[in-house]
Amino acid sequence: MKITKLERAKKQQPVYHIYSNDTLLLSVTEETLIRFQLNKGMELSEEILDEIHRYDQIQRCTLQAIRYLSRRGHFEQELEQKLHQKGYDSQIIQRTLENLRHKKYLDDTNLMKQFVHDGIHLRKYGPLLLKQKLIAKGIHAADAEAFLARVYKENLQTEIAQKLAGKKWRSYGKNTPLAKRKQKVAAFLQQRGFTWNIIRPLLAALSTDEPEDE
Repeated sequence: MKITKLERAKKQQPVYHIYSNDTLLLSVTEETLIRFQLNKGMELSEEILDEIHRYDQIQRCTLQAIRYLSRRGHFEQELEQKLHQKGYDSQIIQRTLENLRHKKYLDDTNLMKQFVHDGIHLRKYGPLLLKQKLIAKGIHAADAEAFLARVYKENLQTEIAQKLAGKKWRSYGKNTPLAKRKQKVAAFLQQRGFTWNIIRPLLAALSTDEPEDE
């Protein structure tokens, strides 16, 4: 097949339509056009067309991935799911992810460190909730558990849970029965991902006096 016309699409990002006798062969980015030195009169075999299309899809997929990453860090599985939703083929996505890992744009380990740090100190999550969220983002359960065991010691869990318990305790009126208040605080801490080993001593210390939250 011979290229008989090259037409630039009216888009913000340069895209070119490639025709052979008024038949659209494919549309490619400017980078692909330059990479394969595509021009009018050039002969293209089916094999070359497939190669061009694959290369162009990887370029487009990579650009889309970088757009996502420029907004915030993404775990690899999270980024993969978004690219699938954009309609990219699995093989194209895997090649894109390999390229991004090679360029250090993807690093689940470092992102996990930041995610856990923010989860502990900003969002006040307990270890169970953090583990659940990490697994949902594609981190293996054993890796998540081992990392949390290293960085989220029981004394820190107790400190954070105690502050949360104090604020929650005072949010209930004095007329609320003591047992009911304890039940609500316990349920709240469980929802935040704290274990009974942490919750139980806090419940035992609760009374009609407001607990410390300093």
